[in-house]
Amino acid sequence: MASSSPSRQQNTDHNAFSGISRPSKKRRLCGSSKLYDVFINHRGPDVKETLAKDLYKSLHELQHSVFLDSEELELGDVFPSNIETAIRSSSVHIAIFSRGYADSVWCLAEFALMLETDAKIIPVFYDVAPWELRFIGKGVYAEAFSNYEEKGRYLDKLEGWKESLQSVSDITGYECSKHTNNQDLCKSIVKAVGKEVQSRKPLRVAEHPVALNELVQDLERYCGRKEREGENVNIIGIFGMGGVGKTTLARELFNNKRSEYDGACFLADVREAYARNELQSLQSKLLQDLGIEGNVKFQSINEGITHLEHRLQSAVFRCFLIVLDDVDDMEQLHALLIKDKLNLVIVTTRDEGLLISAGINVRYNLKGMNTHNGSELFCQYAFRQPYPKSGYKDLVDAFVKICGGLPLSLKVFGRHVFGRAEDFWRLELDKLSRVLPPDVMQSLKISFDSLDNEEKQIFMDIACFFNDRSKSFAIKIWKISGWSGEHALQKLKDKCLVEEIDNFNRITGMVLRMHDHLRDLGRQMAEKLKPLRLWRPGDLQSLESDGFQKTLEKTKDRCFHSMLDRSMDAQITYFLGNTNDCSQESSSLLLLELELNDKEHPCIPPWIPLQDLRCLKIFYGRLRRLWQNNVQAPYQLKELLISKTFLEEFPDLSGMSNQLESVQLNAELLSKPIHGCCLLKPWKPRSIVLNSGSTLFTNGKLACNDTGLRATGFMSSNFPNLLLFHIFKSGGRLALNKLSSIDLAMLLELNISECQEAEELCLQDLYGLEKIRVDGCAKLNCLEIN
Repeated sequence: MASSSPSRQQNTDHNAFSGISRPSKKRRLCGSSKLYDVFINHRGPDVKETLAKDLYKSLHELQHSVFLDSEELELGDVFPSNIETAIRSSSVHIAIFSRGYADSVWCLAEFALMLETDAKIIPVFYDVAPWELRFIGKGVYAEAFSNYEEKGRYLDKLEGWKESLQSVSDITGYECSKHTNNQDLCKSIVKAVGKEVQSRKPLRVAEHPVALNELVQDLERYCGRKEREGENVNIIGIFGMGGVGKTTLARELFNNKRSEYDGACFLADVREAYARNELQSLQSKLLQDLGIEGNVKFQSINEGITHLEHRLQSAVFRCFLIVLDDVDDMEQLHALLIKDKLNLVIVTTRDEGLLISAGINVRYNLKGMNTHNGSELFCQYAFRQPYPKSGYKDLVDAFVKICGGLPLSLKVFGRHVFGRAEDFWRLELDKLSRVLPPDVMQSLKISFDSLDNEEKQIFMDIACFFNDRSKSFAIKIWKISGWSGEHALQKLKDKCLVEEIDNFNRITGMVLRMHDHLRDLGRQMAEKLKPLRLWRPGDLQSLESDGFQKTLEKTKDRCFHSMLDRSMDAQITYFLGNTNDCSQESSSLLLLELELNDKEHPCIPPWIPLQDLRCLKIFYGRLRRLWQNNVQAPYQLKELLISKTFLEEFPDLSGMSNQLESVQLNAELLSKPIHGCCLLKPWKPRSIVLNSGSTLFTNGKLACNDTGLRATGFMSSNFPNLLLFHIFKSGGRLALNKLSSIDLAMLLELNISECQEAEELCLQDLYGLEKIRVDGCAKLNCLEIN
């Protein structure tokens, strides 16, 4: 049986039960606070001992809560509040229209109130034909209404009651004459009621709905803004990373809004159904839950789409609430998305790009919880209260920090430590900071599995190497490797796997950042998948030069590695990959980072290939020189950073001057001259950072003496592409007595703070200058900027 709700009576000017005095018999009926699934509206003398009781018994056996008035109320009695509560709380109303139905003012009053609610009404025509309700003046109820009019009773109610009966005549219901007996009729009704009750029960949202109302209100405000901007808010996309609470928010919205619509359907786990080739089943469920059509099977998705469009077009002036949960493919939206200005459709997904492709302009980005709400949710699971136990505050804060506002992790971790001693908390805190729990891992891995191979490789690169690092630098490395970094990065952003953060630095630009759990996922996957990535000290206990060279020769895939050479006690991070042809036997090293741990070494090991190196970074060490000789020199080098490293000799960079783009030096140099006071060819770096005892490469010569460095020929140097000029605490090592006549047309930032020897600064044509710092320049007596 397919049935639909009648047009609702709204803005009623009268109460259907007003004007009726208190009953002569008082009864307590289950308590006014009880909620019911089903309310049976009937005329007692006609059907109470037959159909009504049969329905009551059968529904109770199915664990449904049913209201059946056991006594006939007399005319003149007050309509009991518990009956009104039962009507308003029930999700399904059964109205049994018998021949004496209209003789009872209570039946009519109850039915009028039933129409004011959003409950499903199932009419049963018991010895009465539907047309007799449509034409009150000609059917079995004509006499009853005539009697009311003749006696002048309920004159203000009669027209409303007539309209109520007439409206229900258009609803497809159950006719007694079409069933062999009462048992057959009862069985059919019970089956329909069971389905309807189940579909109308509120969805279970969350065990502890912390800050859920705040989220709903924030979403409503967002939709309000979009509506004022002229956007269509009938289709709302909610996107975010796995475990952030998209389904929870959608369930709460569904429960809050469903009463405003003629039908509602929540299609959960669309992605999983699609993977099982069950989209046709979801199409059938959609029609059934909306009350448009019963159980119908489709042979294909296209057949289902055609049928959905046809049936929905016939449902004129009816509005529906539909939730499509966990969508990850355009075909799913094509098969299930019903666009109509009367409907509200909510789509949840991990992929914002999918929403954009579908033309959904109202897209709500669901972020993680703030620290306060995260702490409350964690404590609800860890302590069964919204705040920490005494002495656990710091541990709770540590767990909340690890979770990064992700509700799924807060719930999993909270349950994990519930009822455990403090020592267990500390041990698990250390473990969980390194290894994701299976529940969290499984949820996040869904997004990882949806990536293609190149996107997976770039995701793991970011997790292992580029998290919180410059986007432009990462793109540069991927481009050299032959990967479409920009395109893959956009896909990762669409799927909420990585963000671009503006660090308000015009030099480094945007920074890549991912949630700590996603970072851990990427690193765990990097340990399992080829090509191998190693990024932690101790990943390899030992490394022989020959073995390393064999690894280079055998590696054909593009990959990042990080190995520990115990002989150097150095952390080596490098990129292996053929820049042109993956079938080549030799591999290229593009990125090298050395942490020398304050150990003294002669140079970078000669067995590390530097011929294609693009970026070299060295930290915390003592080196006699960077590389052994010119044969090993990285002539393709674009970026050089030497930080907190003691160098005995600085190399000749003249052969790579055309390639270098950025030089950052924070090196302590010994008193030996810098490599022959070499004359460098002109080059145009985009940034130079000078630290104590550092070098500045110019068109002139570099000289070094016992007191430090002095840049000769600096006054006539040109740096037309320089964006940053930064000198730290030079003391007496770098004497800048005068800066003038320098071409710094593109300069954005000038920082000479605490250059105690600087006396005069005269710069011209700095049209782009945004920031200048001269604090600590005690001798500076002239600052002229044109």
